[in-house]
Amino acid sequence: MVSQFPAHAQDTASMEQIVEAEADSGAFMGAVLVAKDGEILVDKAWGSADLEWNIANTSSTKFRIGSVTKQFTAVAILLLQERGKLTLDDPVGQHLENAPAAWEGVTLRHLLQHTSGVPSVTSLDDFGTFKFLPTTQDELIARFTGLPLEFEPGSQWKYSNSGYVLLSRVVEKVSGKDYNAFVQANLFSPLGMEDTGIDRSHAILPNRAAGYSPSSNGVINAEYVNMAIPAGAGALYSTTGDLLKWQRGVFGGAVLSAESLAQYVTPTPFPARGTDTYGLGILIEDDEDGKAYWHGGGIEGFNAFLGYDPDENATVVVLANLNGGSAFKLGEQLMTLARGEEIGSQE
Repeated sequence: MVSQFPAHAQDTASMEQIVEAEADSGAFMGAVLVAKDGEILVDKAWGSADLEWNIANTSSTKFRIGSVTKQFTAVAILLLQERGKLTLDDPVGQHLENAPAAWEGVTLRHLLQHTSGVPSVTSLDDFGTFKFLPTTQDELIARFTGLPLEFEPGSQWKYSNSGYVLLSRVVEKVSGKDYNAFVQANLFSPLGMEDTGIDRSHAILPNRAAGYSPSSNGVINAEYVNMAIPAGAGALYSTTGDLLKWQRGVFGGAVLSAESLAQYVTPTPFPARGTDTYGLGILIEDDEDGKAYWHGGGIEGFNAFLGYDPDENATVVVLANLNGGSAFKLGEQLMTLARGEEIGSQE
């Protein structure tokens, strides 16, 4: 029997059903946006932005996006390269004062690709303590500059938030502006992203979601983290609509030259997550299920997924203010549906 409803209407119903099921199970609170071929298929929110005041999430709610921030840092570095301020193969020490001798072989490209060998600051034994404390960027960097490299630069892949903290500093040193001012002026404002910026706990930010974590006794307030720590590795907040503007701007050629965009999505030879590889601040899926450029993010109280399938011209954004990985799960399922496939049909 032939359906009386358009294919996109069926897709939308299926997409909303899987999000609804995740929300009803208590595993998801947040906002979702799915767009394809210039048409927005889903743009809805579930659950609470603030449980204590019973304020609902909306499509305008601002969520911390964690490591999705890395896309913006990578593009900032590529823009500075286009302007002749640096090259990706510059040694880190060329742009950072007091870089240790052990980093002599570490380049900006290595930091962008997570192939530097610099230990990740969020993996240090005492991170669970100092994340609560007032910390300057200099003090943060000093915590890992004296540590030995974990491997020879360029020889392996290992995720390192330290690399993107250092890249934040490079953006500041080379541009003469602080990181937030640079990305606001060069990325957010040109794309009309009015609801994106560096999150600061002390700032009054309208429509900001509170972050939560699951526990054996139900949902609880997430642990505090000093937002001066993640910098260009994970400090941004945004909305689903702004992240759609970002995807359309970057992949539509409004931000980077064609040459820079090609560098952005050129994979390393190392697997990063399953069969996915890593480009510059972005993961690359390229298998029998299709091609997609994506990144996830996780930070206290929040998790996020931002994906783009260039062949289907499909964007999926999932922003959650409840830890637990539901954004990743839903992001992958929604991308499957956006491709016109059934969930569970992939080998």
